[in-house]
Amino acid sequence: MSDNSGRRFSFILCFVIFTVANIGLALQTNYAALLVLRMVQAFGCSAAIALCTAVVADIATSAERGKYMGYATAGLLIGPAFGPTIGGVLDQFLGWRSIFYFLAIFGGILLVVFTLLFPETCRNVVGNGSIPARGVNLSILGYLQQRRHAREMEADGELENASIQLSVKRRKMAFPNPLRTLEILGEKESCIVLLYNGCFFTGMIGFATPIIPVLYEDIYGLNTLNIGLCYIAMGMGSLTSALTTGHIVDWNFRRHAQRLGMVITKGKQQDLRNFPIEKVRLEVVVPGHVIGLLALLVFGWTLKFETSLAGPEIALFFIGFGVSTAFNISNTLILDFHRDQPATATAAVNFVRCLMSAAGSAFILPMVHAMNPGWAFTLIALIYVALLPVLFLIMAKGQKWRTELAEKKEKAREMKEAATAAVDVEAADSIATPDNRSTNEKQKGAGG
Repeated sequence: MSDNSGRRFSFILCFVIFTVANIGLALQTNYAALLVLRMVQAFGCSAAIALCTAVVADIATSAERGKYMGYATAGLLIGPAFGPTIGGVLDQFLGWRSIFYFLAIFGGILLVVFTLLFPETCRNVVGNGSIPARGVNLSILGYLQQRRHAREMEADGELENASIQLSVKRRKMAFPNPLRTLEILGEKESCIVLLYNGCFFTGMIGFATPIIPVLYEDIYGLNTLNIGLCYIAMGMGSLTSALTTGHIVDWNFRRHAQRLGMVITKGKQQDLRNFPIEKVRLEVVVPGHVIGLLALLVFGWTLKFETSLAGPEIALFFIGFGVSTAFNISNTLILDFHRDQPATATAAVNFVRCLMSAAGSAFILPMVHAMNPGWAFTLIALIYVALLPVLFLIMAKGQKWRTELAEKKEKAREMKEAATAAVDVEAADSIATPDNRSTNEKQKGAGG
């Protein structure tokens, strides 16, 4: 919906759904209703994740997208790390309902801020910023700026231009098609990157995060508040990755561009058709991948041998760093593939990662109890070792796959245009034929 009709309306809708769901959760006494409202809550907040990365694609070119993506997706990975800390404090002193009141207030504040200040960035609505936003796509601040600009133009004798600026035709809101998200899964290269992205995200959210409350309480005897504080290490690892690896990705882009003689102009999107964007991104992912899988291995065995709490906490820091690096950069690569529909592409990322991490959360505890934490995370680490060659496969074959897909889409577009033109010609002939027949009959009658 945001790719067609703008980011602002979708953001506002997300915050309304999220805030209302949290109010309902705070007031709830029925377990079934609690479960349903948690789904509604997720509906609002997970869509906002896709919108954040879409805004990055709107305002940042491929040459500078790494650092912006790091900042934008930091919240996605820091949230699960610092959220339990805040939740632990609230639960310990005010009860669990206060968690949802806190989230409702937080969502409400975001709703007000976005309504007043957030500008429309979707290129299908405002182009490169030269097309004035209208209706719900226009913020209060933007409206005031437009009025001031119109008055300045009127004062300068440019009344006609001012009226043109303020009378741009309003776009019709297109009904969203969820199948466009699934179409991305049908593309070979995108599908492989999405599955890799989902697998690695599951390592942190699906495996490490769910077992902390259970094992930390059993092994170290921690209460809810102290367990919440233990998530900070993972959050700091994610934050460190967000603040550093994005700049490395952009540096690697400039290095490859210089090698190929590509000129980088600030604010101008680069032509990636003959550019090895897969290699540029994934060369930075490989170290993060190795760090993440080693950290998962250490995390499992420190819990198995019940070492000092410092052991698993250090491992959690590097899990946060490694997984965030792999997740953020592979997310950036998906946006590079689908610059014209970034929110739809990120929705595909959400679709895959949420299903995979939900499955991981379901079977990690039974697996840990059956195998012990050391061997359970050794098995997980071996899966990630097997995933490592996937990165090198994409680097080697990705550009070829991307070219083939582009040619296939271009051929399909040309065939569609040819078919449309043929239909138009046939329709024109069918309209012209009765007139010709009538003219012939008149001439024949006149001759008789």
